Amino acid sequence: MSTNMTPMALPANAIAQSLTNITPATAAFHSWIFTPVSPTAHMPSFYDVIRQCNKFERDVAGLWEFRMLDNLGPVGYMLPEFVAEMRWEGTGFHVSKSERKVHLSPRVGQDDDVVDICRKAFVGLCEKNVSVLGGVTKWLRKKADYHPIRGFDGHLAGLKMPSPLRGIFGLVTTGVHMNVYTMKKVDGRLRMHIWVSRRSENVTYAGKLDQVVAGAMDPMDQMDPLRTLRREAMEEARLAIDIKSRKVTTGDVFVGTVLDGSRVSFYDKKDSIAGAEQGQLEPGIRFTFDLEIDSSFIPQPGEPSAIAGFVLKPVDDVKRDLKRSEWKPNCGLVMLDFLLRKGQIKPEDDDRYGLLRQGLQRELPFQDI
Repeated sequence: MSTNMTPMALPANAIAQSLTNITPATAAFHSWIFTPVSPTAHMPSFYDVIRQCNKFERDVAGLWEFRMLDNLGPVGYMLPEFVAEMRWEGTGFHVSKSERKVHLSPRVGQDDDVVDICRKAFVGLCEKNVSVLGGVTKWLRKKADYHPIRGFDGHLAGLKMPSPLRGIFGLVTTGVHMNVYTMKKVDGRLRMHIWVSRRSENVTYAGKLDQVVAGAMDPMDQMDPLRTLRREAMEEARLAIDIKSRKVTTGDVFVGTVLDGSRVSFYDKKDSIAGAEQGQLEPGIRFTFDLEIDSSFIPQPGEPSAIAGFVLKPVDDVKRDLKRSEWKPNCGLVMLDFLLRKGQIKPEDDDRYGLLRQGLQRELPFQDI
């Protein structure tokens, strides 16, 4: 990851290629060490918004590697307590205490479907660890929600694992977010207002604020952030995005043009607000986009079961909500990045202003992402 502190937009095809070739770092990784908060500092702050999503402060040298098949490097890093608590016997997973590694290495014949064999191994692991793994019981009823595993060599790309396991194995997650905003006249001056989404009570981080469009990348999108954005925009906000022109429409109405934002990264150890995922690790990357729309346009939610509604908020209200932890943590990072890029947060707004951009680009223990 670049050490340049200024967020940079990356071409979609370059991003897609880099995600296909994630390889683990070795000595290059250094954990983010947060500056201690002064007892006299005013709390909360924008700096604290970053801390909410960067709570893992250890070096990966203290973790266990998770490897799969004949892949050259690990695809995740596990907390030792999860390795110790879980039942591994008879699952196809091999645990090496001396090497601090968990390796999924089932027998695969010449004509066997490796994807199906790995899927069965993961399902078997879930069934053996219902009492240990949060969220597994609910997942086993449908067995429908799988998370892509990043970091594979080319011949293994496309493998997935049950979503409740991703934080157990410490997989890197990738997603896209689109900041939707408009300019409205207030007291004769144009002021920025931001459309935000309120999450429903049926999903994780229930009731928290979110971007109007946000979702996880998937192999079906060829690991291209813009393609993921196109799919998520239609599902969540009924917005159609033309990949070539980046023009956004709804029906026959032109809404605006999508622009590249920044690449935001973090390394979190989830706390109690994550529910069943409490204590799990998430190294994450979010590719961001911006969409300015006319003040007369009102976006409509496309997933009422997951979205309680969209609300237009002035920037000051968004800042307040960030400081009050009203945002889903990684969505809050994306919004903070947006406000910084648009000059809506200034040096006088936070004593640790100089650390904000650095904290939004957390160094991760993977190369070429």
